[in-house]
Amino acid sequence: MFRKLLSVLVSAAAAVSMFTMTASAEISDVNIDCSNAKNAGTWGKSLTISAEEFALGRITEKTQIVITYEMIDLKGTDMSSSPVAIAVQADSDPENPFADDKGSVWAEVQPKTYDESSAMFYYEDIVKAYGSKDFSKVTYVHIIAPSAAIIKASSMYITDCNDTVPETTTTTTTTVTEAAPEEETTTTTVAETTTTAENKNVFSAAEKESSSSSGNVLFIVIGVVCGIGLAVAIIFIIMSKKSSKAFDTATGKFVDKKKMK
Repeated sequence: MFRKLLSVLVSAAAAVSMFTMTASAEISDVNIDCSNAKNAGTWGKSLTISAEEFALGRITEKTQIVITYEMIDLKGTDMSSSPVAIAVQADSDPENPFADDKGSVWAEVQPKTYDESSAMFYYEDIVKAYGSKDFSKVTYVHIIAPSAAIIKASSMYITDCNDTVPETTTTTTTTVTEAAPEEETTTTTVAETTTTAENKNVFSAAEKESSSSSGNVLFIVIGVVCGIGLAVAIIFIIMSKKSSKAFDTATGKFVDKKKMK
C-alpha cells in the first residue's frame, strides 16, 4: 500500500514538474520590427503597432519594454524629459476610467529610465497610465515623440510575454434566494364538514328531545297536581256530606242529624 502511495506521489510530482516547464515555455520575449519607423516630433508617431501584430494583453507583471531610437534633432529642447514615449490607444473601452465621451482611450506612458538613445518602460507604469490591467480593448500601441525633438525608433524589445493573450475567467456568483416559509393553511375536508353538520344535527335533535321531555314532564306534573287537587276536593265533599249525617244503629243507615234531634 505504501509503495502504491509513493508511486502516485512521484507521478504527481513529475506531472507538476512537466506543467511548470510547459508554463515556463509559454513565456517569451518579443522583438518588434521597427523597419517601418519614421521620424517624429511634437507628438508625432514614429511607429504604430496594431493589436494584430502584438496584443498588449500578452504582457505580464515582469514585462519590461526597451525602445532604442535615433536622436535626429533636439530642436532646442533639453533632456529634462524623455524625447520618446509610448501611447496606448483603445478605440472603444467605455468602462475605462480614462475613456472620453466617445469611449476612446489615449494613454501616454513615460519611461522609468531613459538617455539619448534608449528608454525603458515597466508593466506597472503601463497599467497606471491606462487605468486598468485589462488590455483586451487596446487596438494600437504607438512609439511617439512627446516633445519638439525629432526621433526615430530603431528597435522595440518586450520581455516576459505570454505566447497568447490569457483567456479572461469570468466568475459567476449564484445567489441563492431562500423561499419564504409557506403559511400554514387549515383545510376543512368534505368529510369533516359532513361530520360537523351531522354532530350539529345530533345536538339539535338531542336538544329538541330534551326540550320535548321537559315539556312532557311538566305536563305530567301539572296533571298529577290537578288530579291530587281534584281528589282532595272529592274527599272534602264526601267528608262534608258524611259529617252532616250520623249512623243510626236501629236502622243500620246514615240519617240526617237534624232528623235525629
